[in-house]
Amino acid sequence: MTSSPSAEQQEKTGQRVLIIEDHPEQAHLMELILKRAKTNFAVQIFHDAESGLAALGRANFDAVVLDYNLPKMNGLEALAVIQQRQPLLPVVMVTGQGDERIAVTAMRQGAADYLVKTRDYLDLLPRVLDRAIKEQKLSSQLKLSEQRYFALFDRASIAIFIAQTENQKLIQVNKNATELLHCSSADLIGRDWREIFSLRSRQQVDQFFHKLLNEHQADSNELILVRSDRRLIPVDINASFLEIGENQVVQLFVRDISENVKMQQQLLLSRQRLLSLFDGITDLICVLDRSFSLLMGNKHYAQVAAQNTKQIIGEKCYRALFARSEPCVNCPALETYQTGKSKFVEIYYHGRTYHIWTFAMAGLDGKPEYVAEYAKDVTEQKEIEKQLIKSEKLATVGLLSSGVAHELRNPLNVIETARYALEDLYAKDNEEMAKRLAIIKKNVRRASIIIDNLLQFSRHSEFERERIDVEKLVDATLELVEKDIAQRHVEIQKKYQNIPRVFFSLDSLKQVFLNVILNAVQAMPKGGTLTISTAAADSSWVTIDFADSGEGISEENMKHIFTPFFTTKHHRGGTGLGLYLSYSIIKREGGDIFCQSIEGKGTTFTIKVPRAQNDNSAGRK
Repeated sequence: MTSSPSAEQQEKTGQRVLIIEDHPEQAHLMELILKRAKTNFAVQIFHDAESGLAALGRANFDAVVLDYNLPKMNGLEALAVIQQRQPLLPVVMVTGQGDERIAVTAMRQGAADYLVKTRDYLDLLPRVLDRAIKEQKLSSQLKLSEQRYFALFDRASIAIFIAQTENQKLIQVNKNATELLHCSSADLIGRDWREIFSLRSRQQVDQFFHKLLNEHQADSNELILVRSDRRLIPVDINASFLEIGENQVVQLFVRDISENVKMQQQLLLSRQRLLSLFDGITDLICVLDRSFSLLMGNKHYAQVAAQNTKQIIGEKCYRALFARSEPCVNCPALETYQTGKSKFVEIYYHGRTYHIWTFAMAGLDGKPEYVAEYAKDVTEQKEIEKQLIKSEKLATVGLLSSGVAHELRNPLNVIETARYALEDLYAKDNEEMAKRLAIIKKNVRRASIIIDNLLQFSRHSEFERERIDVEKLVDATLELVEKDIAQRHVEIQKKYQNIPRVFFSLDSLKQVFLNVILNAVQAMPKGGTLTISTAAADSSWVTIDFADSGEGISEENMKHIFTPFFTTKHHRGGTGLGLYLSYSIIKREGGDIFCQSIEGKGTTFTIKVPRAQNDNSAGRK
């Protein structure tokens, strides 16, 4: 073995060549030729295969020049060992025999080239080695690129299918594709790629394929794959034509969107539930941006706003709700945007009262991005509050009237005593005096009856329910409003049937009778007849009819007569609460009330109350 270059020399040289040649002279000539070549070669020489193979294990070489005829182990045997250990290392086989069989065998075993030791083979050796080393490097780079490509292809997080353009047959699939379809690559290779999709989406597949052919690119999120277990998988797919050399293929990138579809369905369901809740609220709710434009509103908001605008989205809130041309004074939304705090205001518009609350809807930065506005029409509530206040005042007046009635008894007694004394002294001899004293007596008695009726009507029953003589209660109520009846020239006709007593709340029945009688009297502004009839309907019920000969009620208004605040007597001071309260009281206490009317001829209200049982109980405390 000749001496080898030092490590410093190896760093300066280019290609490192190992020569295994058993003839020292031939080996020395090879070294000289290689050192004179344009390409820098660093040479190491060994004269037997065992030593050369051992050197390959200790150092790296770019190429090997291997003689065929070697002691103990010939060149083909050494080549087999090299191929086993370093399959990418280029080996040039040289031999003094021009045996074509050896050359073929060497090339089949992986030799990069084969040289016969002729006169000019040494001149060819540098070029052959240089070419073999370059080809090996190119081959290594190509193989490394292929390995990287296949690693990226097979380990891609998305399913990839590659098919031939001419027949649409799959020629390659990655690991994710086989996992997506739950089958092996052998089951997929050779299949038409369109067959992996469900028949349910056949129309979409045909449209997708048509677009791919025409535009060489297509995408869709409406296709459905069929797994080997027949499970359907919604996918997002992107496909395009790809040129590989002279061939053209279709590449498909497929992503499972099952979870996305499920989440989307859940979001749609949640949205639908929220919208149902949103629209189910009978008050007005909307969402505004900073310019007071409506982003959304519930169903009731849209109904109220319909009288001012056809659509609410994008419309200004003050125009949609109040038909205003500018924001409301002291707009709560503006203050909520500025402070981030909720705000309440009361707004009056065209005779209606609105309570409005605004709430901030924060964005990602925590600052108000939008404002939610809740508006409630409280006109009826306000009216009820007024009526309650009025009722409380009336109750106070009733209490005062009761006290005044008690106090009036004393002066009436004094007057009656003085009248009696005057009658005893003067009436016998003075006819004119007797007439005047008779007038005083009559009016004192009338005043006493009025006081008795007032006290009786204002008396609060100590029982929740009790046995009541309905006909007496009607008479007492008529006497209480006798003046109104006389002033309106209304004639009262009574058709009593001496009915049995009823079992009801005395205070409730008083209120109902008073409301119905006053309503009947007011329905006859030019006078008329009020006929009051009683009857025992059966063993369980008693009915009282109040039939007036007044204006009657139109068919359109009949369905609203028991609705709160509905009245046709605005000009006569009607509040629309009398019949509503009567209906509520009778229904609450277990009775019923009906109405029949002919417009222009009159109206009949029928009150139905439970009959008292044949016992002596006076009620229940």
